[in-house]
This record gives sequence, C-alpha cells and structure tokens, in this order.
Amino acid sequence: MTSTRFVGIDISKATFDVAFSADLRAVYSNDPAGFTQFRQALADDDHVVMEATGTYFLKLATFLSAQDITVSVINPAVISYFARMRLVRTKTDRVDADIIREYGCLEALPAWTPTEDVFIELNQLDSHLNGLQGDRNRVIGRLEALQQCAKINAYTLEDLQQQLTDLEVRIKQTEKELVVLTQAHFPELLTLLTSIKGIGQKTAIMFIVLTRGFTRFSSPKHFASFLGLSSFIRQSGTSVRGSGGISKMGNPRMRQLLYMAALTARTRNSACKTFAERLAGNGKPPKVVRIAVANKLIRQAFAVCLKGESYSECYA
Repeated sequence: MTSTRFVGIDISKATFDVAFSADLRAVYSNDPAGFTQFRQALADDDHVVMEATGTYFLKLATFLSAQDITVSVINPAVISYFARMRLVRTKTDRVDADIIREYGCLEALPAWTPTEDVFIELNQLDSHLNGLQGDRNRVIGRLEALQQCAKINAYTLEDLQQQLTDLEVRIKQTEKELVVLTQAHFPELLTLLTSIKGIGQKTAIMFIVLTRGFTRFSSPKHFASFLGLSSFIRQSGTSVRGSGGISKMGNPRMRQLLYMAALTARTRNSACKTFAERLAGNGKPPKVVRIAVANKLIRQAFAVCLKGESYSECYA
C-alpha cells in the first residue's frame, strides 16, 4: 500500500513552481500546455496543494479537478503563518512551493471543487463592486486634498466631481445587478437572512456569496474563522496577556458589514441586545462586545438558513 504524495504549487501569472518532494522540483508555464505537462508528471493518487493566489490558481485547479486529481486550495495567510512557525525566512517561489507541500503533508485538507457558475458570476460582481468603491474613496480623497489648496483649478475640480458622479452611478448599478442575480437564484435565503433584525440586504447577499448558499462551511464557527472573526488569546506559559483579538485573516468588507450590522442588532435584535448588555456589564470593552455580537449574528444566520425558518428570538 502506497501513501499519498503531496505536491506543493506556488503559482504566478506566467508560471507555477512545483515541489514534488523535498528534492524534486519543476517549473511549468501557467497555460494549457503547462497544465498538460504537469499532469503527465503526476500519479493518479497524488494530492496537489496550492494557495488561493488571486485568480491565477483557478484554471489549473479546475483542470486538475476535471482530471480527477485531488486538489486543495489554501488561504495564503495560513501558509504565511505556517512558514513563520517553521522559521522560514527565505522567500522564493521554489521555497514557497515546498512550504505548501509540507503543509499538505501535516494537515488534513479538504478537497477543492469548482465553483458553480452562479457563484462565479456573484464573485465577479462582488469583486467589481469592491474595486469601484475603492476608486470612489480615492477620488473623494483627491477632492478633499484639492479643496485644501489656496487656489483650485476649475477643470480639475469639475473633472473629479464628474468622476465621483460616474462612480456613484456605476456602484448603484453593480449593487442592483448583485441583488437581481441573488434574488433570481436564492430568493428563499435572502428572505430568511433579512428576517434577522440587524442584517440588511447587502450583508445578506455577502453571506450567500461567501458561503456559496450555505454549502461551503460546516458550522458558524468555521465561517467566523474564515472571516477572521475568531478570537485568540495571547498566552505564554501560565500567563495570559491582553484581552485577545481577532485574526483578521479573512474578508475585510464582510467584517465591516457585520460590525455595522452588530451596531443595529444591539438595539433591534433582542437576543443580541441582551447578550451585549451582559458582556458590557461584565466589563468587556466595546470592541470585544461588537465582535461577539457579530459572531452571534453569524450563528443566527446559519440557524435560519439551515432550518429553513425565519428568524425567531429563540435562536442563539
């Protein structure tokens, strides 16, 4: 009986470095010809491990999955943390590929599966919206800086104002497209999520996108960990230093949406309000209370969607 061989990949736009073992490495082009050459070097029972590097990994991961090769895709922040724990200071593509391979050897990794078309579209719209919002913030910053000047060029001011107006229109249209696509495919989930006091339409849509319709994560705890909302304690020996924090390894925009939802839930959602008051009464700092309420909203979201029932005050 042979054991599974874990193969680590560090992928970039043009190429991908492969660590078949500690001593056997190769480089392939990140295109169909390179994919075919790499597949020929693999055994059928190999387990390929790679990082979720932008969108560069998608075509190779999809190709290998279609070839019945087991693929695992790992959060780059997890690999970075693993490398630091192993005191790896040299960063090259070859070293990165071997670190990814080692991680696969040590951890029980879930198999990656290609995303359904609707979620690909939703992710593209969400990414586009995120980019537009970033552009808007940059234009606002430039306008604010311009208005501090003693003399303002009329054309520059007018052009920046027009850019801002155009971006606002495009943002609203992209948000509308997200709503239309989500309502067309997940009307029940959208209704269930917005039945929770504190969760609005934008937050509900992000829940659906990131959880792939509540099929991607096995529990609220796993989703909170993915978002970087899991608390950790700074501890050395028997001493505990500080009140802990969150990892912040996940999606920052969803964290922000949940923070805002937590503020609303503290006044409108009776379960969250009671929970927050109890924590505050025990001397917990406002930030800790807000994070705890955000986690409670995640538990409520999973409860309503997995049970298929609108929000009830009995949900934890």
